[in-house]
Amino acid sequence: MRKSLLAGSAVAIAMSLISNVPSAQGQAAFDRRDFSGVWRISKAAGPPWLPTSNRQFAGEMTLQPWAQQHCKEVGCARATNSSGEPVGDAYYQAKDPVLFRCAPYGFPRIMLEGDYMEIFETRKQDRMFMRFYRNNHEREIWLDGRGHPEDPQRPWSGHSIGRWDGNTLVVDTVGITGGQDGKYKWLDGAGFPHSDDLHVTERISRPDRTTLQIDFVFDDPRAYRTPIRSTVLYRLIEDPEVLANTGPSVEYTRCEDRVYAEGEGEVWPFVGSEYDYTPQFPRAGTAIYEGGE
Repeated sequence: MRKSLLAGSAVAIAMSLISNVPSAQGQAAFDRRDFSGVWRISKAAGPPWLPTSNRQFAGEMTLQPWAQQHCKEVGCARATNSSGEPVGDAYYQAKDPVLFRCAPYGFPRIMLEGDYMEIFETRKQDRMFMRFYRNNHEREIWLDGRGHPEDPQRPWSGHSIGRWDGNTLVVDTVGITGGQDGKYKWLDGAGFPHSDDLHVTERISRPDRTTLQIDFVFDDPRAYRTPIRSTVLYRLIEDPEVLANTGPSVEYTRCEDRVYAEGEGEVWPFVGSEYDYTPQFPRAGTAIYEGGE
């Protein structure tokens, strides 16, 4: 009887080990610290009042007075599509510096709505680069233990340094110019501004082989009364046709078509009659940025 029980236990243990082999192999199939490859946003960031949208900030955005006034002027996150559904962009898009002034997206906006992104490291692994399809924007993250310089001279992207916390890369970015209270640079496509004091912390991880997760903390006391937290997910792109036609290897520069246009009315983002230039404000009490303390 005892031999029978021992034999049964041995079989059960063996079966358990066999059943776990595929899982173990799957975990070993990728390096959780290897972020290289082409990625595309699968869940981007947006304001908290868009429950039907896949763009969702984790916390409310309580703005300082000057930022509240800016959002009233541009209609932060109040744009709708042709069906009247909220899409989370700024309502008054003729104020968008990317569209109207052909300004770079800059950081962190490029991370929140930049579409395709390629990541690669130097051979010495002292720097990580992110290259974006939109405007061929590039970003560098130093991994060699250095600190931030006194004057980074990187107004659009800021100065980024990273360190590993287990398999998570913790990135600290400072020195990001805000641009005259939102005149030249926005935090995101929803129209929210940021000041020169913006400090961004990212925790970048790879929870599975095809997912890149970036947890943000935006700390800007001059613009927001409390820090903003957000999570953005990217999906690994492996389809050769997609990579060839829409990936970062394709050159794309916003406003390039202006060079070849015969007139301003022939191409966006020339400001024409596409938008109503009287901002459409939401009903009283519906916008978080109109709140008090």
